[in-house]
Amino acid sequence: MGSGMRVGLRPCKRRPSLADPHTGVPHQPPEVNAGPACVALVEHVRLLTRRNLDALTLDEALSSAGGYRSIVGVLKHVAGWVHVYRSYAFDEQPRHWNAIDWPRGLRETIEPTKDYIDEVASWLDAGLASWISDLDGVDVSQPRPVHWGGAMPLHRIVSLVATEAMYHLGEVNMLLSIVRGEAWEYSEEVEENHIDTRGHGVRPDWMSDAQAQAHEEARRVR
Repeated sequence: MGSGMRVGLRPCKRRPSLADPHTGVPHQPPEVNAGPACVALVEHVRLLTRRNLDALTLDEALSSAGGYRSIVGVLKHVAGWVHVYRSYAFDEQPRHWNAIDWPRGLRETIEPTKDYIDEVASWLDAGLASWISDLDGVDVSQPRPVHWGGAMPLHRIVSLVATEAMYHLGEVNMLLSIVRGEAWEYSEEVEENHIDTRGHGVRPDWMSDAQAQAHEEARRVR
């Protein structure tokens, strides 16, 4: 130090023992059944998927919002991997990307019809439903095969599937907000000084007419 004073080191505290003080036997952490948590996670993904696809139109599904990934393409990508991961984790004869049951047998192409879009959405929903069913009563700590070779604990595979799906659902949500000209929900606005979002807010389902009117009037006077 600049003053030349010596700074003494404080004696470090001893870490508490993990052993029982009476028997000397190490404490074992309580066993946690992660199965229900895995099921709840996939159920949440399924719920968010349904909410994002509710009232999806054909034009919206075909849109890429000026980019190169359309909504239907994103849905096919997510659904494909949901089915591949599930097949390797649970099927005796797992099927990879080229062998799964793509809607109408179409992997690299689509049919630009509402019926086809609905089939893709239903295929994704069925894949998530199969995960939920297959996870019932299963020990998720045990390793299961994965499509790139080797194995992983099942709970980690579930985490991979869920995060992959959530990531791409975020893409769908953003594409829809662009196509529909939507900004943030009422009361959640976060960017009003560099983007003019007036008239593009989204009224949430829980908001009453009176609450919505009050919110709109408050924003007009700012």
